[in-house]
Amino acid sequence: MDNKKTIGIDARFYGEAGPGRYAKNIVNSLEKIDQINRYIVFLRKAGFEQYTPSNPNFVKVLADYKWYTFDEQIRFLISIYKQKIDLLYVPHFNIPVLYVGKLVTAIPDIIMHTFSTEEGTTLPPLYFKFKKFVYKVVVAWAVIRSKKVIVPSNTVKEDFLKVFPFARAEKFAIAYEGIDPDFSKSPSETETVMAKYEISKPFLLYVGSMYKHKNVETLIEAYKILKTRFGYNGHLVLIGKKDHFSNTLFEKIDQEGLRSDIIMPGQKWHVTDNEVVAFRKEAQMYVFPSLKEGFSLTPLEGMCHGLAAVISDIPCHREIYGNCVQYFDPNNVEHVADKVYELLVNTALKETLIQKGLELTKKYSWRTTAQLTLEIFTEALKN
Repeated sequence: MDNKKTIGIDARFYGEAGPGRYAKNIVNSLEKIDQINRYIVFLRKAGFEQYTPSNPNFVKVLADYKWYTFDEQIRFLISIYKQKIDLLYVPHFNIPVLYVGKLVTAIPDIIMHTFSTEEGTTLPPLYFKFKKFVYKVVVAWAVIRSKKVIVPSNTVKEDFLKVFPFARAEKFAIAYEGIDPDFSKSPSETETVMAKYEISKPFLLYVGSMYKHKNVETLIEAYKILKTRFGYNGHLVLIGKKDHFSNTLFEKIDQEGLRSDIIMPGQKWHVTDNEVVAFRKEAQMYVFPSLKEGFSLTPLEGMCHGLAAVISDIPCHREIYGNCVQYFDPNNVEHVADKVYELLVNTALKETLIQKGLELTKKYSWRTTAQLTLEIFTEALKN
């Protein structure tokens, strides 16, 4: 009896940040562990060019349909049906709502339910409200339709159960994420990277988007206290892409005369993965003030290079990081500054956290995530 099934993976985010890293790592890890099933990997043009299957059971198919559009709901749906798959896996919330076959989703968080505000958007107010309404409908339908919804933490599972009380707890499966191999490699020519961006040590580091819930403005205020009250003479380096949110922060920094102290390389350059690793290797510590996260990978990515982390005291961080970091109240600027300063002067504590962090990185891996995902596929395909 042939047990081979055909599984479709919506990997159209492949090569992008955020959900694209999830898609890339889960596809690459499934290749290594599943020698039985056949996979159809749907990709947009950029991902199609980047991805080269290493497992003969994995076949890439061009599906250059932009996410969050009618194209993905109609033309992409037709592409899926043409492949005659047994199960569709969507590692995001944006499922083709008219798909009637077996479905498994992986949704990293539902932060948009609580932190998506009109204040932080460039869209017209009515269009923004319509878009948010559609988002909520699609997420709810994904929960209803999926055989399983894979989430990266208990915190996210609890969020889902609060927002969607009709959902059964058994619907959700927890599969922790891991460090992208591109971020675990030893950096090359760190001095060249520092010179390119005109950054000298010491410096505090933040890596990520500048969305409202990331709370970067509070970090900037805490940095000002570190300079004025505690005499800190290092830089604050904020790494993220240039967009509406980063432009707002950049203007604030400029207005307060801090352009020479707070550096945002992404405003002028595209910072490569290798350069991000170099920053992590050279930074004094990692500071992450986010108000809400689903898993929170960036502190972990720094830990594998011996970077101690000072991060917000939120449920997700307590679950993932335990006692391996220094915590602060993200709503209290004074507390942020105090806890960062404490780690700056307490070298024994810093070294303890570095060693705990290095050990913690061994706990999370994409291979484990892929193994749990494959088990969910197998169970879903039984019926």
